[in-house]
Amino acid sequence: MSEILEAIAQSDGDVRGREFVGEDLSGEDLGHVEFEDCTFDSCVLASAHLERPSFERCTLTGCDLGNVQGNTGFWRDTRVFECRLVGADLHKSVLVRTRFTECNLSYVGLAESKLERVSFSGCDLREASLSQLRLRSRLVLEGCDLMRAELFQTRLAGVDLTSCNIAGVRMSDTFRELRDATVGIDQLPDLAGLLGVKLR
Repeated sequence: MSEILEAIAQSDGDVRGREFVGEDLSGEDLGHVEFEDCTFDSCVLASAHLERPSFERCTLTGCDLGNVQGNTGFWRDTRVFECRLVGADLHKSVLVRTRFTECNLSYVGLAESKLERVSFSGCDLREASLSQLRLRSRLVLEGCDLMRAELFQTRLAGVDLTSCNIAGVRMSDTFRELRDATVGIDQLPDLAGLLGVKLR
């Protein structure tokens, strides 16, 4: 039995202060589990199913969570470095003071989630579902690729997008999502493309 599964079984799903390295739980059904003060290094949870997972004060480095089913989860004070979350289903989750750095989050599902003091730095968010996000404080997006990301009904007021690729982002017809967001002059062609006009 893997160390993670053993820890879950021994703690009745409340795992604290553990370090996991190189664990492979691809496709496993972990049920409801809460991780607190845990470290995950090079672990694979691809296509795993977690029922309302909780990650509090955890660190994930070089892990693969591709296509993981972890919706309605709770992430607080957690750091995620160089992880793969392609196609992960995290919709309707709550993320507080959580930071994603150099992660592949393309096609990730975060729709209808609540975010408070969350940052994405150097992340691939292409075609990510970021619709109807409820932002309790300013979202930080630094050097992220948002190509064709869905942003329907997500108010980006105060968000600095100047370092991001926003080509083809999908929004409402009125583009109200971008109201009071900051964009760069070099991004005007991308915005003009959304409006269907040409710049000369």
